[in-house]
Amino acid sequence: MAVTKHLRDPPPLDELAAVIEKALLSNFKTASATVAECPDLEQPPFNLAASGLSGNPRIADIGGQQHLFPRPILNAKYSLVSLAQDMEMSPMAGFILGAGAAPFQDIGQNAELAPNLSWRSSEKAPSFDDPSLLTFDNGTRVIKVQRDRDHTPLCDRASSTNCALMVNLFGSDGDTGPVLKINAKARKGEDNFTDCLRYGLQKVYGDSKPISLGGVFLLKSGKAKFHIMPDFPPEDQLPFRDRKQLETEWLSYHIFQAPIVCLTVMHSSDPEGLGLRMEHTHCFGANGTTKGGHYHYDIQDGDEDVEYEAYLNVASVVYRVDRPGI
Repeated sequence: MAVTKHLRDPPPLDELAAVIEKALLSNFKTASATVAECPDLEQPPFNLAASGLSGNPRIADIGGQQHLFPRPILNAKYSLVSLAQDMEMSPMAGFILGAGAAPFQDIGQNAELAPNLSWRSSEKAPSFDDPSLLTFDNGTRVIKVQRDRDHTPLCDRASSTNCALMVNLFGSDGDTGPVLKINAKARKGEDNFTDCLRYGLQKVYGDSKPISLGGVFLLKSGKAKFHIMPDFPPEDQLPFRDRKQLETEWLSYHIFQAPIVCLTVMHSSDPEGLGLRMEHTHCFGANGTTKGGHYHYDIQDGDEDVEYEAYLNVASVVYRVDRPGI
């Protein structure tokens, strides 16, 4: 697979925090963004596979939506472990999280994936080429809909470290350290949480200084809308006519109540024309096995104020892997 590497020169975290807080206050009744020590993300409510988001932060965009639309490309199969190697991560220790498509080749159907994988090794010279030298903690979730009339959702631990079609990953050494701590409550504007961040950064930095962020946020209260991809349509229903058919007739939509853990990767701009997915967020319930999917937006209907708490870090390098059409 073709892999290209693109360096970033992000501003310091305190500068980014000021920009983000201003953007949030235009869209939420209360909001703050500061630089703080990352809490232990292995602990509830996050229950991630590593403690932090620091140490050589990087982002990769693998495959793309063109591998799904207008027709699924069924040879677009990936390994998270191999992708970590493509991202030039250390086999001694590392952590990746993000959003992508589940490994249909392993689970027997198409579905959503929330990658959440860490590894470490006590060997002097470990290698991704020999995974037996590494100890993995795989907290990745598969979010699927069952083949019933109601498309009943099911969220469970992944049985493999594979993925397919498209995936967006934030990677680091998994260390604790300073990160962006973001709080927002009671949305008053039109933008969802992640778009508000991206648009605020794009307004200030434009294409001259693209900002790439990744990490985790918690929907602490309120509810939000998610979609879950069902299994691929039968051959006689392919290709998809257009994106409207895909979005209105195929995807399965659900509204879930907090608390929900959301793994996110986002970019403020794509000046190199890499075909980046500008934002991708997949989520799973902080408790239970039915909540999760691809985040769309919160439902601010007056019953309960929506509230977010995020911990994000900025990447110093972006990798574009297996770009469709290249």
